[in-house]
Amino acid sequence: IPKVDVIDRNDEIFVKAELPGVKKDDLEVTLSDNLLTLQARVEQEAKTEEGKYHRRELRRGEFRRTLALPAPVDEKAAKATFRNGVLELHLPKVAGYSPKAIKVE
Repeated sequence: IPKVDVIDRNDEIFVKAELPGVKKDDLEVTLSDNLLTLQARVEQEAKTEEGKYHRRELRRGEFRRTLALPAPVDEKAAKATFRNGVLELHLPKVAGYSPKAIKVE
């Protein structure tokens, strides 16, 4: 499961996710009803040979992580970049949104 930072800025929600071993073509990012979903398939192989000893480790699998965003965002204006296993999302907040306090009696 990827490690994710979600930062609520004045005009946007900024999301940064570490996705080691994930290729851009195997990554799917979706926004729906104020939920952000990250989904990917990982296939990685490591091989070590030392004399007569032989070891092989395989890492395969899929993950899916869904996060509730702290504010409504404009899905059409969302921007994403993916470099060196790090996904960054800039999700502009819906114009006119402001959180409302509820008085507790």
